[in-house]
Amino acid sequence: MQIVVPIMPTSLEEIEQIDLSRYEQADLIEWRADYLPKEEILRVAPAVFEKFVGREVIFTLRTAREGGHIVIDAQAYVDLLKEINQLYQPDYLDFEYFSYREVFDQMLDCSNLVLSYHNFEKTPDNLMEIMSDMTSLAPKMVKLAVTPNREQDVLELMNFTRGFKGLNPEQDFATMSMGKLGRITRFSSILTGSSWTFACVDEPSAPGQVDLRDMVKIRDILNED
Repeated sequence: MQIVVPIMPTSLEEIEQIDLSRYEQADLIEWRADYLPKEEILRVAPAVFEKFVGREVIFTLRTAREGGHIVIDAQAYVDLLKEINQLYQPDYLDFEYFSYREVFDQMLDCSNLVLSYHNFEKTPDNLMEIMSDMTSLAPKMVKLAVTPNREQDVLELMNFTRGFKGLNPEQDFATMSMGKLGRITRFSSILTGSSWTFACVDEPSAPGQVDLRDMVKIRDILNED
């Protein structure tokens, strides 16, 4: 289980002020570029990638459709992702598959894709269909984040994740149930087979995230003999 920690700078100055020592225990850094105005992203990108040189970085432009902070049309979305990918070659490039499915064919030359799905209202009944659709495209990573409305939703996601891993042992993926109710799924990756869990330094980027220091302690405890 690797720990991903998002950064959410809203300006070049905030990027310059990031204290790298606070992120040393993170396995991957996720740059949530949607906290910046669209026209600022390419301007500040050099500072972000220079700041985290030598670290694995996920570039994410989380749109308002899936709980993010930017509204962007399909072609502009693809164009920005491809330009970032061409210029900086991030280790992972997040693509909101079901929100921008109609332009996915333009991303086929990208070998670093994280195909993602987010639902901030519920845990849908068709988890298998959603995950299978994304997995069939053989991305580098598949990510699914859903919202539980009852305890059973959390248990069903964990059970589904374990079963899906058994059916797709070669595919790396991350699943999580958001919010306080679903927080247990952020610790259960060792059991369910989920490759990533998301933690935070200061402000969480999604409901239910745990502080990085606490997540490291929990992972160490779970890994003890």
